Amino acid sequence: MRALTCGLVVGGISLGAPAQAQAVEYGIYEGDGCPVGYTPLTPVDAFWTFVASCDELPYSGVFRIADGSSIDGPWNNCQQHADDTRELEYTLCKPNFELFDIGGTTFAVVRGGEQCIEGFEHVDFATASTYVDEICTHVGYWGIARIGGGGSIDGPGYDCNIRASDSRPLGDAICVEIE
Repeated sequence: MRALTCGLVVGGISLGAPAQAQAVEYGIYEGDGCPVGYTPLTPVDAFWTFVASCDELPYSGVFRIADGSSIDGPWNNCQQHADDTRELEYTLCKPNFELFDIGGTTFAVVRGGEQCIEGFEHVDFATASTYVDEICTHVGYWGIARIGGGGSIDGPGYDCNIRASDSRPLGDAICVEIE
């Protein structure tokens, strides 16, 4: 992953790029969406990722990014288009999950849905209960994540509570690598 720093000093005042302004890891996926565990690059992500490396994209492509926007390949200098209603063949996606290790086992918190990424399954209630303190810190302070059997686990803001059954729709999932 590359970091890009831009800045200008005007009359003793430094005008620099925001701290979050950096290139992001991405993949090119067929279709008008991203696979589970991935989300489209935002227009800001796309700008900072390709501002100095437009030639990394396939030359003649046009790629979907978030918010109905698109970005052209090098043939048009990676120009972005807001509200692009065309049907496009490819989407630029970034990871939307975090891997973490507990006692030699790899877990993942997957943001933006209740499904697990490829090679992972929902952590079962017994395992989540055993490692509740460690898992809880990865959920997000005010987060609630899906676990196996339709259960859920809360983040630290909700005291790391765990439920064997929770019928609410949830935005994240806690998964464990399939052995």
